[in-house]
Amino acid sequence: MEINKDEALRCLSIANNHYSSRNFTAAVKFAKKSISLFPTDQAKTFLEKAEKSMASEPPSTGKSTAVPTRQASEPVPEKKYTAEQTKAVREVLSCGTNYYKVLAVEKTSSDSQIKKAYRKLALQFHPDKNGAPGADEAFKLISKAFTVLSDPQKRAIHDSGGGDPEQRASQPHPGFSAHRTHSGYREEVSPEELFNMFFGGGNFPRRGAGHRTFNFAQAQAQARQQRQEGTNVAGWIQVLPLLLLFAFTILSAFLTSDNTPPLYSFSPSATYTHKRATKSHHVPYYVNPKAFKASEQTRHKLARVEKEVESDWVHNLHQTCQAERRERANRITLARGVLFGIGRDEKRYQDALKMPTKSCDELKKFG
Repeated sequence: MEINKDEALRCLSIANNHYSSRNFTAAVKFAKKSISLFPTDQAKTFLEKAEKSMASEPPSTGKSTAVPTRQASEPVPEKKYTAEQTKAVREVLSCGTNYYKVLAVEKTSSDSQIKKAYRKLALQFHPDKNGAPGADEAFKLISKAFTVLSDPQKRAIHDSGGGDPEQRASQPHPGFSAHRTHSGYREEVSPEELFNMFFGGGNFPRRGAGHRTFNFAQAQAQARQQRQEGTNVAGWIQVLPLLLLFAFTILSAFLTSDNTPPLYSFSPSATYTHKRATKSHHVPYYVNPKAFKASEQTRHKLARVEKEVESDWVHNLHQTCQAERRERANRITLARGVLFGIGRDEKRYQDALKMPTKSCDELKKFG
């Protein structure tokens, strides 16, 4: 759909960053995601190139050859941090699985407010910017809080009983494989990948993060060496327009959303009292009449706002649809029984097959 084009271009930009750092596996992953959102000839051509590079890459020996050998003898620099950073890390970790408290938002917060809170805290607690002990765990907890509160079904489960909805949903059942206990956003996107999807990746140089699968310092050194050798000049020329577009998008997000409340909400409140619907797909949303007046002045401004409304709406439908499909798959597995059909419950099995997926149906109608 045309509405997913911006997100597809963002994924393609991330894929190019990974390719320049010779992380071909991640490059292929984000290229495929770009094509699934909005197929373009540029993304398809890039995917073919990335897959060929990944296939021809020699097996890794565990250490990058692009890093000068003198680094092996150098001591790992000690990270510096302030007392305020240490205190902030402790406060986040003390929140446990109270994800609203982790992100410092109210239970009634909108999706836009949750995204804004994540952007602020992710930058503040990223281990490459915050060297305080426990910053890595705090960063992961912030990412986990966002993945739960941005998923309508997980958020509903969290609201109903608190705690981690994934742990509550993954209690062992007879005949249920252990590998199914990890599901959802956590299985698909790591905290670092989530950060890269918001900020583009590679914003901070890494130091001594040997336990991670991706080292920014090594990637930057490799990229510099490749540029000096002239091997990627043509590729950079092709990617440059996308990088500029991505940078402009990020800058616009900081200038418009970080200092002002969201323009709209999908549920009414004391602030968002006036109900509206988008022109293209009649998606309902609520606005503050006074704050929204400027967006109604021209058709161009209104169309841009409604495009963002529909984009968020589709994102929410997609998240709920995935949750519905996982729930149906879980019910089918439980009703099917163990080996040779032992413990099979035919009625529950048929009910699971017929379980409606309203969000998925709505998503198909929307497309």
